[in-house]
Parts: sequence; structure tokens; C-alpha cells
Amino acid sequence: MGMKLTPAQFDREAGYRFSLAVMGALQEKGLITQEEYRRIEPILAQKISPVWAGYPDVIQDKCV
Repeated sequence: MGMKLTPAQFDREAGYRFSLAVMGALQEKGLITQEEYRRIEPILAQKISPVWAGYPDVIQDKCV
């Protein structure tokens, strides 16, 4: 892809991906529903402002 992130962009992206991983774990344990996950995801994207939010095909998340 060739795009380099600034340290701030990397931190935002990492924080967003980590938050999604935590939410995925909560969903797997039945602590949040799929609907709750779906509603929380755009809120996180708005608050954290990751570079690739909304582009799930750009990065394949290996930790989720």
C-alpha cells in the first residue's frame, strides 16, 4: 500500500483496533449484543478518528 502513518495516526489507529478487539471479546462472551457492537463502532470511530475506519478491506485485523 505504501502509506506511512505519523506517530499520532498510528496511535489513533492502534487505539481504535484495540477497542474493536475488546468489543469483539465482550460480544463473544455475551456481555454485549451484535446490535450494541454495531452502534458503538461508529461512536468509537468518531471519537478516536482512526485513519482506516470504515475501510475494513484495507487492513485485515489479525488480533480479532
